[in-house]
Amino acid sequence: MVRVKSRCGNCGEVALSLEDILLVEHGDGDGTFYTFICCTCGGAQAYPADSRFIDFMRMNGTKPIVLAHPIERKQAEDAPPICWDDLLDLHLLLQEDS
Repeated sequence: MVRVKSRCGNCGEVALSLEDILLVEHGDGDGTFYTFICCTCGGAQAYPADSRFIDFMRMNGTKPIVLAHPIERKQAEDAPPICWDDLLDLHLLLQEDS
C-alpha cells in the first residue's frame, strides 16, 4: 500500500493512504487541491496540489473530482447586482410565509 505524508493543522505530520486523499479540481481554473480527514483529530484539511503531486495521484489511479459552477452563476452574470430594495422585498416575502 502506498503511503503519503502530509500535514494536519492541528496534529502536525500524518501518514495517509491514497484512498484517504480526495483530489479536487476547480472547473474555473482556480487550481487543484487535495483534501483529507485527519485520522488523529478528525479535522478536514485542504492544500493546493502541485503538478507533480497531481501526476503522482493520477499514475496511481486517482481521478480528480471536477467542480463546476451551477447554471445559476452564469445567469447571474448578466443580472444587475442586488440592492437594498431587493433585500427588503425578500424580507417581506419571507415574513408572509411565516
